[in-house]
Amino acid sequence: MISELAMYHPALAATLVARKRVARTVAGTERFAEQIAILSSRIGRSEKEVMSQASRNLMEIVTVQSPAFATMFDYGLGPMHTRAWTVDADTEGLARLKELNREHALVFLPTHRSYADPFILSRLMRDTGMKRNHILGGNNLGFWPMGAIVRRCGGILIRRSFQDDEIYKLVVREYLGYIARAKANLEWYMEGGRSRTGKVRSPRYGLLSYLISAIESGGVDDMLLVPVSNTYDQLHEVNLMAAEEAGAIKAKEGLAWLAGYARMQQKWIGKCYVRFGEPLSLRDALARADSEGPGKWTVAKIAFEVFQRINRVTPVTAQALVTMALLAVRDRALTLGDVHELVHLLLDYARIRELPTSQLEHLHEQAGVEMTLQTLVESGVVNLYGAGLRPVYKIEAGQHSVAAFYRNSAIHWFVNRAILEVVMVETSEHDDPDTTERGWESIFALRDLLKFEFFFSDKPAFREEMKSEASVLCDAFRERIGSQQGRRRMLSEAPFLVAHRVLTPFLEAYFIVADRLAEQPTDRKVDKKALIDECVAVGRQYVLEQRLHNPECVSREVFGNALALAANRGLLMPVGGDLAERRRAFKDELWDAVRRVAAVDELDQSRHAIIGKVHA
Repeated sequence: MISELAMYHPALAATLVARKRVARTVAGTERFAEQIAILSSRIGRSEKEVMSQASRNLMEIVTVQSPAFATMFDYGLGPMHTRAWTVDADTEGLARLKELNREHALVFLPTHRSYADPFILSRLMRDTGMKRNHILGGNNLGFWPMGAIVRRCGGILIRRSFQDDEIYKLVVREYLGYIARAKANLEWYMEGGRSRTGKVRSPRYGLLSYLISAIESGGVDDMLLVPVSNTYDQLHEVNLMAAEEAGAIKAKEGLAWLAGYARMQQKWIGKCYVRFGEPLSLRDALARADSEGPGKWTVAKIAFEVFQRINRVTPVTAQALVTMALLAVRDRALTLGDVHELVHLLLDYARIRELPTSQLEHLHEQAGVEMTLQTLVESGVVNLYGAGLRPVYKIEAGQHSVAAFYRNSAIHWFVNRAILEVVMVETSEHDDPDTTERGWESIFALRDLLKFEFFFSDKPAFREEMKSEASVLCDAFRERIGSQQGRRRMLSEAPFLVAHRVLTPFLEAYFIVADRLAEQPTDRKVDKKALIDECVAVGRQYVLEQRLHNPECVSREVFGNALALAANRGLLMPVGGDLAERRRAFKDELWDAVRRVAAVDELDQSRHAIIGKVHA
């Protein structure tokens, strides 16, 4: 068979032989045989049977790096996926990584926004003269010709889910260990899929645990984890992702899908910003994490640190600032001057906080803001009405989730400020002499409410961040926070307010989950999938009735995070006679948070109304 294949497809036949050789090499090690013996004893199957299935599984995932197929990947598939963007990369960071790669294997852990991500990163590796990464991906991309090319240029395609297949789990773990021992570079999208909301998703830990196992077993000395941020001005596929978030069925990948995707990328729509965070020694991270607690918590802490390092280098883009200005204004149209005013204030805030930014100098002028707005008009995200006295802009009907995707790429930079505003509203409701203590309790309560949505620093560092945020809000914060009037005036006199622009969609989504959870029977385990489906349907109703105000709150991804919080609080399992009461308390807590963010919104609207009268 192979000899016949070689006559017509010599490169394909050669790589098939090479992949079989790699599979035999992995399966032929003493360690692999030992692991097979241990597993066969545990699951009650013969070693021969387990080894046979493991060998077949190995042939599914093993990869080789053929120059011929690498060329197809880089110069055939690559342009089909990436022609819509100009790449703005951290060249200094790449140079440092190239130097580190001389002594260390690198594990690139990028954010996942687009199918273009691995093609862009591969091109950067090639242009920098670095060795090719072994890219971990889902076997949903195994269709012809994608799968044939990917598996022969370093792509490791694994099943999307294999929690109950112990043999497959062993094979993946041992193959990754084999790759690591060879000091080859890995690339893995730890979020488990593309973000549908634009912000970093919660990490999946499974594959990271296999790398940790390779170090702890002595098979590998160390690996450097490389946080990578991929941020796009715009994405052609974001409309499809937003629709999937709201309940639409995801299209199955295949040849027709690939052709459609390639057609979609024909038009240039901006830049892709690739930034590299500070590399993290996995061995050093294990040493630090073990001092606080072994096991799965170690894996979670390491993943958390990687994602924080990603957030620290993710730049604020022009589209993020402009969509932040347009969202959360109750579907009201804004003039160019309105948008520019807030964007200018946010630019000042970014300067004071020394946030990483893309090229934003043009936004200081109205012409620059208008140019950014026009890119969003052309892509159908923003509606321009120009027949009146002056042009006005608003989010196009049905495009709020798309606009939110762009805003959310930078939203993590504004979460602490938003929390401060909400807590100041809460403490302003009472003339409490012990405001400081009450304020800190409320700050940490809100942080806990959002801990499955955002990556917060540990509590001591977070406390210092909030103190710094307070000083940015007002130089005399300490002197004025003690009185109820002082707290109200600091908010009303603040240059800008963002809580309603940042937190509303998430808190409203969480409220929907809490609202539906409170109606679930308490004598059986919650069906998460059914509950999310119910939240999608009821959430749409609440938005139509204007009980809730953000259309983007109907989000499966955010509903999933809210359920993770509910599970963390013991609200999903039928345990305890007070379960119904605790669920109602959870709902009340979310409603209070939604109400207080709405109060920030009302304050912001009243301030703009006063300014409008003065200008009139």
